[in-house]
Amino acid sequence: VTDTNDNPPAFAEPAYSFDIPENALRGFHVGVIGATDPDVGTNAAVTYTVQHYILVVQAQDNGYPSLSSTVTVYCNVVDLNDNAPIFDPMSYSNEIFENAPINSDVVTVSATDIDSGSNGRIEYSITAGDDNDDFQIMGNGTIRTRRSLDRESKSTYSLVVTARDCANEPEKRLSSTVQVTIVLKDINDLAPEFVTPNETSVAENIPINTVIMAIKAIDRDEGRNGYVEYLLDNQGAATSPFTIGQADGLLRVSAQLDRETKSNYELKVTAKDRGDPPKMTQSQILINVLDENDNSPIFDPKQYSAAIAENASIGASVLQVSATDIDEGANGRVRFSIAAGDDNRDFTISEDSGVVRVAKNLNFERKSLYAITVRAEDCAGDTENSEVRFDTARLSITITDINDNPPTFLDSPYLAYVMENVIPPNNGYVITVRAYDADTPPFNSQVRYFLKEGDTDFFKINASTGEISLLRALDREMQEEYILTLVAMDTGKCEINFDYL
Repeated sequence: VTDTNDNPPAFAEPAYSFDIPENALRGFHVGVIGATDPDVGTNAAVTYTVQHYILVVQAQDNGYPSLSSTVTVYCNVVDLNDNAPIFDPMSYSNEIFENAPINSDVVTVSATDIDSGSNGRIEYSITAGDDNDDFQIMGNGTIRTRRSLDRESKSTYSLVVTARDCANEPEKRLSSTVQVTIVLKDINDLAPEFVTPNETSVAENIPINTVIMAIKAIDRDEGRNGYVEYLLDNQGAATSPFTIGQADGLLRVSAQLDRETKSNYELKVTAKDRGDPPKMTQSQILINVLDENDNSPIFDPKQYSAAIAENASIGASVLQVSATDIDEGANGRVRFSIAAGDDNRDFTISEDSGVVRVAKNLNFERKSLYAITVRAEDCAGDTENSEVRFDTARLSITITDINDNPPTFLDSPYLAYVMENVIPPNNGYVITVRAYDADTPPFNSQVRYFLKEGDTDFFKINASTGEISLLRALDREMQEEYILTLVAMDTGKCEINFDYL
């Protein structure tokens, strides 16, 4: 209980009377008066002043007998405001919890003024250090809270309290000041706050136990109330291959990452203080797994086959190959090329789509089968410090024949001799002609023979074998030479023949 000056001093006697010898010298000890005050401290310190003097003055004549009379003279000592209030002690300090209710007593200051009346009556005010009017001071010097306080906004107040007397003339009022320090004691009223980003990226083949992120949360409370610990939900589980340092918040990889299996992780991190009870905050952290070129393109299937006619136009599509790479970005973008088997560059392949097309005029008779190796490689070489990965597939292209070659007689011209007046043996056999067709069997190479011009009364030709036979005997004296025009014709869909004289 803080004392207030609520008791006046009390004299031990209601009145005092002292005898003074007439020859008493200056400074003679007349007597002692005493007063006590039941208050404490400066409130109980008593000072004495003479308020007024009472004199009895006698007027006496010089007659005989002498006559006289007396009068009482009151001499009052009028107080001047010549003393300023004095604080005791010269400074004050106290602590208070930041959650103290409004109008809570903080500290009581006290000043005394030995003047009297209004010159000695004191008024207190807070004149500095309280810009937000968080405190108020009562008439007895008690400082109270005016608003709700917050240590995290301001932890210490240095107030200047002024004690001013109440002299009737304001310009003559005297004052003094005292420093009052108020320290706010912390309570656990704040939860930790995360100050780091909630998203980061990590390479998929990063070594185990590598730090990928320093998670930071701050708690503006003090002491244990502001000490932060970190927890990770499902730490060490297969679905969360990460760990976090309880004290430092360092997030580490605890298992091998594979972007192709899982490309991102959502982690729930809890930051908790050590208050009683503790306060906590949770944050969702997104971990993106960055791709590395650890997968090659894969052809499916590994072998392709196609057939195309030899007269296919340049640019005609033969077939399309397909390869996939489960990596991402340039690492997973596939481009195709012909690696082997097409030295003449009769075909091209689209780098992007894998469509194989005719690049030059084909010729079945020149080459009827192509065994081509197709390569699919990723585009990792377009980036720095990355090795290209690839796969190959076999492509078999069969060139189908068309009837683009006419039969050609092997020996031209043919010359035969026949005896006159005689039919040769073997049904008049004279000569066999042969024509070659470079196209493929069975149709394009099957040649049939016909007699186009000549004496058909004397000669005939076997359409299948090319054997020329004499139908009847000849007479040299009538005609010594016969010229036959033969036709060799193939049996292809588009017939091409060749005349021979």
